[in-house]
Amino acid sequence: MPNLRLARRVGRIQPSATLALTARARALKAEGKDVVALTAGEPDFETPMAIRESAIESLRKGGAVGRYTPVGGTPELVQAVIGKFRRDNALEYRPEQVLVSCGAKHSIFNAIGALVDDGDEVIVPAPYWVSYPEMIRFFGGTPVVVDTSSTGFVLTPEALKRAMTPRTRLVIVNSPSNPTGAVWDRAAQQAIADAVAGTDVAVISDEIYEKLVYGGQHVAFAGLSKDACERTVTVNGVAKAYAMTGWRIGYVGGPAPVVKAMNALQSHSTSNPTTVAQLATLAALQKDPDELPRWRAQYQARRDRMVAGLNAAKGVKCATPGGAFYVFPDCRGWIGKRHGDAVLKDDAAICEALLTRALVGGVPGGEFGAPGFVRFSYAASDAEIGKAIERIQKFASELV
Repeated sequence: MPNLRLARRVGRIQPSATLALTARARALKAEGKDVVALTAGEPDFETPMAIRESAIESLRKGGAVGRYTPVGGTPELVQAVIGKFRRDNALEYRPEQVLVSCGAKHSIFNAIGALVDDGDEVIVPAPYWVSYPEMIRFFGGTPVVVDTSSTGFVLTPEALKRAMTPRTRLVIVNSPSNPTGAVWDRAAQQAIADAVAGTDVAVISDEIYEKLVYGGQHVAFAGLSKDACERTVTVNGVAKAYAMTGWRIGYVGGPAPVVKAMNALQSHSTSNPTTVAQLATLAALQKDPDELPRWRAQYQARRDRMVAGLNAAKGVKCATPGGAFYVFPDCRGWIGKRHGDAVLKDDAAICEALLTRALVGGVPGGEFGAPGFVRFSYAASDAEIGKAIERIQKFASELV
């Protein structure tokens, strides 16, 4: 057998821990175990019927639905994205400033690929989404992780300025946040915008959870000022708010030269996103689905139940997140304790014991740059959340 050499760049990255743990929880379920998997950031709701019907009608018509589209999306969908940014965020983009990709993850990958060279530094507030550092490393950049655990999971301008060097190329903003659910208010985001003003530092603002804010209002980073708009790639998509994870459509608005470079990169990787998914997304962006307010209210009720249940578990502290559908409890009170013969030496051991002994799946905080924490998704049914809380509380009571 030949000894095939792998490219060095793939050695810089690790597989997604979230996807790996979700797959493991599903495997245990397939074995007949009653696992409550709170690992994946995937709504438990169905894609709204009006969106599905739109896709079905497109398939019935045939023709364009089975053909290539322009790399960055159909002209109609690009216009719908422009309309969405104008309506929801008061942002004005031209068609050459918009790109539709195969999910928001793909959009972020393209943006980092267009902006980051070997040796460039990227400021990544921690806790962070697991894929940010891996994408940065893949393109030869260096993630500069800035801990926000003592400032309410919000990056402060003081911490940002301490982390910036002449090699800083990019700052990543994510509000509402995965994994913490933290929402950065206007003042917090304005302080970051002021800190990068007058520099050549770009910003990627990941706003995929924009529609899932509980109290307060979402703030689009690019809408803070003309300067912020001119340096920011705003990333969004239909996966989270519209329960369309499998449709794989994300999109960006940003400076035309950056979007042009992203388009070129995409033209040599995936080319256009799936045509039928683009046609379904057109229906989603023209008008928010009627289901969205009800879903948001259900998520908020689930959040409140999860936070109360976790705070009632011995040794756990859980802040109330302002958005998304995750809780991020501090489980450092469990480290060093035992559950039977299992020693909880770190958050990875905590999640292993929770999965195998309590049959509850969570993701270790260390994967998000926050050791000692655990992420649980509450995009699950009320029955599943109830079982998870009961099992976590029982698990906590059995620690010695």
